Amino acid sequence: MKKPTTRPFTRRTLAYLLMLAFYTSWGYAAEEDEFDGAYWGGGSKLGVDFSRFNQKNAVLPGEYDAEVRVNNVSKGNVRLRFADNDETQRAELCLTPALQEMLDLEKSAIKQQGEESNCVWAKDAIPDAVFTYQTGEFRLDVDIPQALTVSHPRDYISPTRWQSGTTAAFVNYDVNYYRYRNQHSVNDNFYLGIRAGANIGSWALRHYGSLSWNKSNRSGSYTDGYQRGETYLQRDFALLQGDVTLGDFYTSDEIGESFGLRGIRVASDDRMLAPSQRSFAPVIRGIANTNANITIRQNGNIIYQIAVPAGPFIIDDLYSSGYNGDLLVEIQESDGKVRSFSVPFSNTAPLLRVGHFRYRLSGGKYRHNDDAVEDNVMQATLQYGLFNSLTINGGAIASPNYRARLFGFGLATPIGAFSADSTWAKARFPHKTFKGQRLHGNYRIDFNNFGTNIMLSVYRYSRDFYRLQDTLSINHEAKKYTGFYFPLPYLVPKGQYQLSINQNMGKWGDFYLSGQTSTYWGTEGESREYQIAYSNRYKRLGYQISLLQTHDKISDRREKAVYLSFSLPLGDDHSLSSTYSRQSDYSSAQLGVNGSLGDKRQWNYGLSVSQDGNRYRQVAANGGFQSGIGDYRASFSQDNQHSRQMGISANGSIVTHQYGVTLGTRVSDGFAIIHAKEGRGAGIESGNGSLDYFGNGIVPYVSPYSINYIGIDPKGAQESVDFEATETQIIPRANSIHLVDFSTHKNTMILFNLSLPSHDIVPMTATAQDEKGQFVGYVGQGGMLFAERLTRSEGRLNVKWGQNLADQCEFDYRVDLSGNNKLQAKTYDVLCTPVKNRE
Repeated sequence: MKKPTTRPFTRRTLAYLLMLAFYTSWGYAAEEDEFDGAYWGGGSKLGVDFSRFNQKNAVLPGEYDAEVRVNNVSKGNVRLRFADNDETQRAELCLTPALQEMLDLEKSAIKQQGEESNCVWAKDAIPDAVFTYQTGEFRLDVDIPQALTVSHPRDYISPTRWQSGTTAAFVNYDVNYYRYRNQHSVNDNFYLGIRAGANIGSWALRHYGSLSWNKSNRSGSYTDGYQRGETYLQRDFALLQGDVTLGDFYTSDEIGESFGLRGIRVASDDRMLAPSQRSFAPVIRGIANTNANITIRQNGNIIYQIAVPAGPFIIDDLYSSGYNGDLLVEIQESDGKVRSFSVPFSNTAPLLRVGHFRYRLSGGKYRHNDDAVEDNVMQATLQYGLFNSLTINGGAIASPNYRARLFGFGLATPIGAFSADSTWAKARFPHKTFKGQRLHGNYRIDFNNFGTNIMLSVYRYSRDFYRLQDTLSINHEAKKYTGFYFPLPYLVPKGQYQLSINQNMGKWGDFYLSGQTSTYWGTEGESREYQIAYSNRYKRLGYQISLLQTHDKISDRREKAVYLSFSLPLGDDHSLSSTYSRQSDYSSAQLGVNGSLGDKRQWNYGLSVSQDGNRYRQVAANGGFQSGIGDYRASFSQDNQHSRQMGISANGSIVTHQYGVTLGTRVSDGFAIIHAKEGRGAGIESGNGSLDYFGNGIVPYVSPYSINYIGIDPKGAQESVDFEATETQIIPRANSIHLVDFSTHKNTMILFNLSLPSHDIVPMTATAQDEKGQFVGYVGQGGMLFAERLTRSEGRLNVKWGQNLADQCEFDYRVDLSGNNKLQAKTYDVLCTPVKNRE
């Protein structure tokens, strides 16, 4: 074996030349011309069978990750298996259980079940289907009569495809330290917020808590200790269309009252539905006289279109629109006639789709200041979509000393959206029992043509209405202290009225008006608050003025305030701002500049000076850095009265998994961990930052029960590392943690100039394998073997261009694998000898 010669030869150049050569040849295959073996380096002379390439979309045996489309509707990605069929002399598709499940066909369509171990030909197992594999696009197109497919809403994902993820744990941290110092005192404040969790199988453990600490050189140190918020186990169940929670948690206030419980909760989760079913949209019903095309418009825009056969039709998979406006349904018959009708639609009312429901059932011990007390509590709520424009809801709370029931509705009308509910409650205290009622109503109307939005909210309480929390907390204190006398709260809510008006006036700016009035039982006083704001832009200068007035008759406190602000962009990443405020006899003004720096705007800063009417002056500065392993901030200020302030904060996450410990930004309850061996430096497409030294990274959020695409950008990785794939998809369950492993290999860039004892040229497209049967590389033109996956510096390689021993050769090698980062191809001249029969 000769010493290797070295020539500069980048992977990109190699890939380009190979693609160019293959493109020309595969182009002929698409036209169903015949391959000339002589053109392929003496292939015909050596008995190479090129017949498989004479067919359009020919594919080699093996497994391929590909998208599956049934009747032109994407079903997702799955690994396909192709095997050689001796009868047809070509590789054909096998029906695997995973592919069969993804096709989602009626039982009558499947004549033979797919298998993992044996190849069941897909065309024989499902004879009514036509399978077409698009090799260049890695896509399997399946055409089958619609009657043989299971009817689901569009974008439906079968629960069997939901993924539980991996075993992992995480801690989100939020740390803040603040110090204030003047001539007389020094005050230190520290805060630590924790959100932690661990996943094992389908169960998720979550915990929320915080710790605060204060210290003063005058009053000493003080802490409330560690405050436990929630600690619970949770798992979803497709059969329940919801999840089960065990532990310490808070109930939802969507209907009724929110409070802490230690117990169990069973609740529905709309995210389990197909995306087109999650939010409200009306069900469209109509009749087509012939085969017709249905078009649905909103505000003049087409939002849905479908062809239907003659007869009644139902459209129940409209996506919820972010806009209000009635739907115009047009029916275009096959003879050209067009009929239309309108369907009222408003997304401002709390509506559910017809026939859909939400439920929540909770039970356990009531939690008072993080401690469970002896009171047992049960809460149940239910919402149901009765009609397109009407949703009803109800709820109940039961405890030994408290009873409450609620009934309400949401209604959409041409003159606006209404919602109302009424709660009847019975509260028992040590010395007396009270019965009361609460009424609550909302109204909203949008005038889209005029840019006007009006919202009105009303609460009305009877004198003897008490919430569960008030009742149980007072009773708890009564038992805690001997001789405790039950006092009526001094201020019991009587009524609350809120009104807001938003008006968009185009180039004339935006106007906002709001007002709130609160009244209480036992006093003639009331509190009022009004706010008016106007904002606009003159060329590049933005400005806003707002007026605020509050009047609390109970405490006889009045306050008026005027705020004026300006902002002027200084390029794309910096801006100048100024504010002025006046409150009663106090006024202040501030001038500042802020912006961001860095190629990803990961650095940010702010500088300001301020002064008030009493000649108090202050200068302040702050800065921050957003990285892939956390966010960090610092601030400092000093005034002309010898006072100083400084603060630092940091937040991020620490994630433990089978490949080690990874730092990242704060993660949600469901997220993904990326691992790519030797992939350090590669960018994270769906997250922030890049893979760390160990090839790990974090995607901080994934959408549950939906297809999520997780990708990496190899650009920042070592150029000697190749990725088998740079994107994949997952369908996570709620609160699941997923480990996405991208396979990589070191590109050794070794070239073997093969020669045969017969002086023939080894055919192009011949493959080479090592002693373990692992693929090493392809043979290119001129008998050159591109061995880019060598893992050992010495060994034996087998080169194969057919199934017979006569179509194989082998050789021993010893090469130098060092210096690969220089991306230089080392070439070795070798003699490839025929393979002997070892039987």
